[in-house]
Amino acid sequence: MPQYGKGGHGRYLILRLDNSRGNAIAPNTPYRLFLTEKGQSIEGTPSQDGIVHGVTDALGRSAWIWTRDAHPVKDYTLIRRIGDGAWGTVFQLQTSGEKDPLGGWPYLTTMQVRWGEQWADLGYSTTQGNTAYFSHDRPAASLSISVDASVAENRQCFDALDAINRRFSQNDATGALQLVDATECGAQPRQQLDMANLLLMAGRADLARQWLDRARAESLSVSSTPVDHDELHERYKLERLLGLPQLALEDALELQRRQAQKPQADEPDWANSIAYYLADFPEHLAEAETQARKSIETLGPGPYNQGTLGWILTLRGDVDGGLALMKRSYREIPRNEEIVADYGLALWRHGQPELAARLWDQAQTQCVWGQRMHDALREAGQPHPYFQAANSSAVAVYQQRCSAPQTKRKTRHGEQRSAAAEA
Repeated sequence: MPQYGKGGHGRYLILRLDNSRGNAIAPNTPYRLFLTEKGQSIEGTPSQDGIVHGVTDALGRSAWIWTRDAHPVKDYTLIRRIGDGAWGTVFQLQTSGEKDPLGGWPYLTTMQVRWGEQWADLGYSTTQGNTAYFSHDRPAASLSISVDASVAENRQCFDALDAINRRFSQNDATGALQLVDATECGAQPRQQLDMANLLLMAGRADLARQWLDRARAESLSVSSTPVDHDELHERYKLERLLGLPQLALEDALELQRRQAQKPQADEPDWANSIAYYLADFPEHLAEAETQARKSIETLGPGPYNQGTLGWILTLRGDVDGGLALMKRSYREIPRNEEIVADYGLALWRHGQPELAARLWDQAQTQCVWGQRMHDALREAGQPHPYFQAANSSAVAVYQQRCSAPQTKRKTRHGEQRSAAAEA
């Protein structure tokens, strides 16, 4: 058993994880361990920050921790850990009113990537209300948490996904895939889409595509019944994440058809959504332009669809026309990350690097950041505080001024829950 810390008082802790039926010891599971109280710390940890990262043994035990003062179990925070990158986040779930920890509650965390929110983790909060600690190497990452996700409505199936997720986190891919094959929660399209999202989260895009295909085939087999709107939307989001432009276009066109028949005030602009997505695929640029123009014709010109069309035109060779539209869009929404990134990148690619640099410097001052900004600045070789080490003073100063982890607050009728994020 590894040992960390200094002092005459020693102990280990046991990691237990909840599901809808109770809790159980978590063997061979990556963890994050530290003293909860501010001002108290485990001395001499490898990272010199008072935090121990390790893997529980076959009995679910942590490393042996030495401290100068005696500490009961309740003085520690011991949580499941995902990944081992330089950046990380844990959320704490709390009840409203007294802000007490909300333990044993199902949650879903997602990470904003180029083409949507990809699942990052799911599970149940600990007795202290903590989620797992999600660690990664993406300084552009924006994490969100949902405490009322549709995937958790069927607790039996959520537990099944949770069990698969735990096997993957234990680096037991064989065991995880055996659970996938044996699942009783894969007969309905929504369940199949949930499984696809889980497999994509685990890095198995090939298997995720197979489960997506199953969901599409299952929906087609009931040809007399239109695909449920929420299911169609979820399928569209997954197709984008998997990089499937043709399938995404098919579903976007169906969403547009339904929207035209029964307009909803709060629905997305599906034509603009698919147009911007297709622009990332050179073989689909003509279709992208068609969709962008359709958005403008249907809803009228606005900063988003004009920005999309401008970006597409620059990619198709109409640089002057594209830049003119993007400039107009930027003037209206100068803090929109994708507009700022795309307009700057178009300027940089077409002979105006100084103007692009000034635009991006202003964006940094205004705390405009995200995956698209990250990619654009990297391509152009532009500096940013987040390109320095995660523990650097430049990052600390920038985060103090700008950083605010994105949290989705969702409620069920009768009781409110909230989530606080800790980096």
